[in-house]
Amino acid sequence: MTVVEKTCDIYGDDGIGQPITVDMGDLIIKNISKVEDYGKTEIRYTLDCEDAASNPALKLKFEGPRMDKQAANVLATTSDPNLGLRLMAGNNNLNLGTWLEFNYNTKPTLSVIPVGSGDGGINDGPMTASATLSVEYQ
Repeated sequence: MTVVEKTCDIYGDDGIGQPITVDMGDLIIKNISKVEDYGKTEIRYTLDCEDAASNPALKLKFEGPRMDKQAANVLATTSDPNLGLRLMAGNNNLNLGTWLEFNYNTKPTLSVIPVGSGDGGINDGPMTASATLSVEYQ
């Protein structure tokens, strides 16, 4: 008997093998963390799983650095220690390192919302952050 692990490709708008990028545009610093969903931006991704029609039960998770003193769903930015990105799946928080189960036919809408730490000001300029998104069969 041979067991073969099926694979899923997950990629951004630029095609297979390309990273997922999120362009949040220009944000007004004073509105970050003051308006609940200010700057909410969808993470656009394509998911292509071999054999998903016969086994549609999947799970996904983000891995990356957590912002100090924030909830488990706030990804640290590399551009400013006082700025993070709250991860969302639909209208629910998505914690770093925690699997979210879903069905291939109804893949979740993923998004980020900028969050300030409250411990200091947020610098102006480009914001950068990085995380790994993993998808596996359940």
